[in-house]
Amino acid sequence: MVELLAPAKDFSCLVTAFKYGADAVYCGLKDFSMRANVRNFTVEELKEGIKLAHNENKKVYLCVNTVIYEDDLNKAIKIIDLANSLDVDAVILNDISLMEIAKKEFNLRVHASVQCNITNSILAKFYSKFADRAILSRELTLRQIKAIRDNLKKENINLELEGFVHGALCVAISGRCFLSAYLFNKHANCGECLQPCRRKWKLINEHFDGTYELICEGKYLLSLKDLCMIEHIPQIIDVFDSFKIEGRAKNADYVMRVVKIYREAIDSYYNGDYFEKLPYFKKELSKIYNREYDTGFYFRDKDKEHDFQYNIEGNASKYRKVEVGRVVNYYKKVGVAEVELYKDIRVGDTILIIGKTTGCIEKKIKEMQINHKFVDVARKGEKVGIKIDEKVREGDRVYILKEL
Repeated sequence: MVELLAPAKDFSCLVTAFKYGADAVYCGLKDFSMRANVRNFTVEELKEGIKLAHNENKKVYLCVNTVIYEDDLNKAIKIIDLANSLDVDAVILNDISLMEIAKKEFNLRVHASVQCNITNSILAKFYSKFADRAILSRELTLRQIKAIRDNLKKENINLELEGFVHGALCVAISGRCFLSAYLFNKHANCGECLQPCRRKWKLINEHFDGTYELICEGKYLLSLKDLCMIEHIPQIIDVFDSFKIEGRAKNADYVMRVVKIYREAIDSYYNGDYFEKLPYFKKELSKIYNREYDTGFYFRDKDKEHDFQYNIEGNASKYRKVEVGRVVNYYKKVGVAEVELYKDIRVGDTILIIGKTTGCIEKKIKEMQINHKFVDVARKGEKVGIKIDEKVREGDRVYILKEL
């Protein structure tokens, strides 16, 4: 069965990913992980996460996939050594020298990063000398990916193939962008991208005589729509060994919903009721942050429609997450969370409870109590009891999901 691989920016996301059916997560420490602007893991959190994963027969892959400069080498090698000592299941690398060190000196499993821009079977064959898996370039069509897999099989090359199935897309070639570095001295290839591509741009046509015409003003000319392959599981499920969800800068509620839906979609494909459940899958994915959805490059040889989000800045979802309170106690014997409210909530609301150890839990409120009396509405400033079967913890934050 295909692996479902989830992003984890922190421990809460890791817990959430495994809770909702991910087979593995990919994460990073602060250095060399392509997400320098997010919290990432501490060494102790990574150690704890690996222990949790292995207890549940899950896997953790560590990203060390930025560009490695001469001054970075010793520090990067120390991280590879650390990964080995912590029993990481694989390291995701971009630098071939680190791949060779990880493989030969530490006998680690290596995944060749999407930053390697692997676009054909000969290049994949080359990387198979160093890597156990290739994360293929995002610019490939499904036809091209199938050809790569077929040609590797013909030569009996045992190289796993991983591909993105959901999440943000970069306007540059597999993330190899210099726009942020040029404008702000923040290097995308070192994980520091400030995403200038998501801003409004002007398009001007300059003539040789110095005159010009304004073609377009105030549109998001470089902002790609998000990738979503939920409608195409049957076409891709035998092509990849691993379905990768993008989103290592996203919160636990994003991880919860995307992992849950792709887990259900994969299982329903094997169970034979995938098409019956597809409308539900699509509706659920509409509830999370998205820039409208597209299929990226998978069908670009057949479908030439635009896949840019020209007119909307950021989130196109009609749903918003609103913080309404925090957990102040959990009564384990009766399975009730006591929540101190910042905003009003009602029976019928869907709440999200998020915490480091709790991960993310989604629950539709069927009943509430204040001072042991059932109520339909609980007001700001009140403490309300809500039935929650899973354990939550003091300090966990509580949100409701609102449709605009």
